[in-house]
Amino acid sequence: MTRIYKIAIRFLLGVFGTICIVGCQINPESQFNEESVREPTPTLFGTAIITPASSEATPTPLPKKIPDVCVFPVFNEEVGQNDEAAIYRFNWVSGEENLEIETRGGPITIQGPVNLTSGTRRLLIVHRYPPPEILSVSSKLKSESNLLYDTNTDAAEIRTKDGSILSQTIYDDAGDIGNLKPALDVISVERQFAEDGGYIVRLTTNAPNDGIYETSFENIELRIGSERYAHRILNNGKTVNLKYDSEGNYNMWDGTLISQGNTITWVLDEGSDVNFSVRTATDIRLADDTSIFPADKMDTLWKASQSACR
Repeated sequence: MTRIYKIAIRFLLGVFGTICIVGCQINPESQFNEESVREPTPTLFGTAIITPASSEATPTPLPKKIPDVCVFPVFNEEVGQNDEAAIYRFNWVSGEENLEIETRGGPITIQGPVNLTSGTRRLLIVHRYPPPEILSVSSKLKSESNLLYDTNTDAAEIRTKDGSILSQTIYDDAGDIGNLKPALDVISVERQFAEDGGYIVRLTTNAPNDGIYETSFENIELRIGSERYAHRILNNGKTVNLKYDSEGNYNMWDGTLISQGNTITWVLDEGSDVNFSVRTATDIRLADDTSIFPADKMDTLWKASQSACR
């Protein structure tokens, strides 16, 4: 009886140990229950999905260096397509006479007066045609101002940093009037605006007048919109200043005109918001005729640069 009792006790202890060992083992993963997952909720097309924001702190971005060159398109209404334009930042040093800028259309030498102050400027240029080899600027090109140039019309404009117009210039090729005297050969016409609303127009010719008159008269005419201001030199050397209205009627003009060397300067109050041009002639033939200043093109170039290269 004792032996049977011991065997029974050992058997029960073995069963109890086996149960404990099995109970301590890691349970296998349960099978995926497809019934436990609901169908996806439909979302309207275009509904924004908000994702959790990262808890990590966003570092403060470092300031970016302003590039020296920025290329952008500008629409040309005459051909119905975009022209390539670019902005070039350059630093002028006071006392220098010129500075060469490498552009996408070729090098340009900026020539400035001795009183042009030091500082950074920007050249905005339309690259439809090759740029001029030399571009002369006035002291109006202050530090942080902008020099706009259109190769379609050989015209330039100087604007302040905020876009206010300081001067407008028409450039004209020298030596394009045949055998006529160089004093009738226009090189440039610049309009400079004053703070009080008035302005001056300065015409520069290829040479001063030599005082020799082989025709009845020589005529230098400034056109402001539909009006004309004529500086007429008779063959006896006497000068007459006239003003023509839009219908061709004229009278003597007693406004301020300064003739000095190879320049003629008109001082005016009216017509600052309209385009201008110059032509020269004798009583026999036309000598020189500049293009009309393209104010609308300059405005288009400025606005395109502001939206593309801030």
